[in-house]
Amino acid sequence: RALPRAHGRAFLLLQPAGPPMAMSCAAAVPALAVLGGAPVGRASSRTRTSRRPERVATRAAVANPPSVTPLAPFTVPPTTGFGRKTVVVLGSGWGAISFVKSLEQTKAYDVILVSPRNYFLYTPLLPGAATGAVEERSIVEPIRRSIAQKGYKYYEAACVDVDPAGKKIKCRAEEPSFEYSTDDDAEQRRAWHTFDVSYDYLVTSVGAVPNTFGVPGVEENAMFFKEIAHASKFRREVSERFERATLPDVPDARLAELLSFVIIGAGPTGVELAAELYDMVYEDVAKMYPKRLLPFVKISIIDLQEKILSAYDRRIAEYATEFFQRANIECLLNKQVLEVKPGSVVMKDSITGVVETIPAGLSVWCSGIKLNPLCEKIMDALPAGSQENRRSLATDKNLRVKGSNGTIFAIGDCATMERPRSMARALELFRTAAKCDDAGLACEMTLDKETVKAALAGGVEEFPHLEEVINNIDASFVKHADASTKRCTFVGFENMLTEVDNGLRALPATAQVAKQEGEYLAGFFNACDADAERLRSENEGKFEYVHKGSLAYIGKNAAVADIPGFAIVKGVAGGLIWKSFETISQVSIRNVFLVSADMIRTKLFGRDISRINGETNTSRRGDK
Repeated sequence: RALPRAHGRAFLLLQPAGPPMAMSCAAAVPALAVLGGAPVGRASSRTRTSRRPERVATRAAVANPPSVTPLAPFTVPPTTGFGRKTVVVLGSGWGAISFVKSLEQTKAYDVILVSPRNYFLYTPLLPGAATGAVEERSIVEPIRRSIAQKGYKYYEAACVDVDPAGKKIKCRAEEPSFEYSTDDDAEQRRAWHTFDVSYDYLVTSVGAVPNTFGVPGVEENAMFFKEIAHASKFRREVSERFERATLPDVPDARLAELLSFVIIGAGPTGVELAAELYDMVYEDVAKMYPKRLLPFVKISIIDLQEKILSAYDRRIAEYATEFFQRANIECLLNKQVLEVKPGSVVMKDSITGVVETIPAGLSVWCSGIKLNPLCEKIMDALPAGSQENRRSLATDKNLRVKGSNGTIFAIGDCATMERPRSMARALELFRTAAKCDDAGLACEMTLDKETVKAALAGGVEEFPHLEEVINNIDASFVKHADASTKRCTFVGFENMLTEVDNGLRALPATAQVAKQEGEYLAGFFNACDADAERLRSENEGKFEYVHKGSLAYIGKNAAVADIPGFAIVKGVAGGLIWKSFETISQVSIRNVFLVSADMIRTKLFGRDISRINGETNTSRRGDK
């Protein structure tokens, strides 16, 4: 099949131009598909290449044609008409499950959900599952339960490519096999089943992937913490290290290394994991293992900010930092990780520049996310210039992906909404603080970095996105401010704002946002009832995020809670709110009962710290 496709491409690009071969871009696409016989996904890739005049000219020069006919700009064809529409949903996380549950079964949609993971994971309790506070099965819900209730279809497969022009996705699933192998060549030896799925509308909810920021050694010497497999591995690794520490004749230096746990990233996930690990060690491990091991246990958390939970209210961040320090959880703040080595972490103080190395028996990377590779393919498949923000899929107010002509929607961590109003508000805040005219050309003063942050803080309540701008302004401010005065003009601020905003999401990457987006999108589909014109219209609705508060567990039955319109609750009272909320927020009654039972069991009988998942290092080496 490859040979005719290569001939077809040469025929279109190298044939001398003339009346018989004069054709438009629209005519060239079918010709390529017929001559090549390629799948639609491949054909769209060829189409994208051939529509770029500069690349066509370069290839044509090789054959010395008389002239080159400019090709028309590429656009994604819209979905049209009434009648039942096929909606393909990618993913099984918060956005996808909320969309499927909220979509009315009576509406004219045939829904197909595609995901390599056949369950929904309640991610806020993942740190609890990693330490045995709740069991893994208690925080997962089979995706087929929701699918079966609605009469929809589910394919356990991974989407590997998207063809927006042909409205098809290419999927790949591993064929079942009794044999299990963990060696590096297993990926190449596996049998795969590939297939295509056509759609009228595509809902992308594939989430994001961990971001290492190019730090050496992260993938080799640290573990990530995003999936249930990561929680299972963490639980196993912690147990294994305490078992090794109890063996006879283990030197003190080796004990200190084995029992040093380093968590990189002091956001909600990192903080809650450190807190749950602290509870596990001092409530359960201390009762069952030799007391001599406790002085060697060291839990450290590293972050580039000056407080843990820095994205929360300042009062919460300060309280949580002080709470950790009183609990002897080492807070290594204002530190940049330079490298993760076997048994140690190298970091640099961002203030003094001093480089130091700390022991790390187990390193966990909880610092940041980046765009899912599938979303990068979608961006590349859309018209040039439609996706300028390379961090997430840019959408309009109705969560339609820009450049898709209303055929692709994106929700959750993989999406970001355009935000012209918030940027206009930021410019207005600067003009007011600097006492500028309406155009910003005549200002009475320039502003330093702290004054700029204070000015932007005035718009955070109305536009929560500005809080992310404030948190990411430091590096860009130096570049756009006057070098001698370290103060910024209106023009410099405008340039800086554009640079910072292009690298940020409009809304935080949280379960709360993804859930609201999924529910809104389902409501939008319900209201339009398969009317293609309404689904593409600019006058139909608008997604508005409503922040319902922030919660974080910090250990010793304590938590912090920021509830809008009510109060900031800290300590044991916050812990009661946290446990109650995380229990009743499960996606099914079944999970509510399971989580409730786990929390009661843990309180009465303690955590189960036995290691039963996976093989031990000894068995992996073959030393039976």
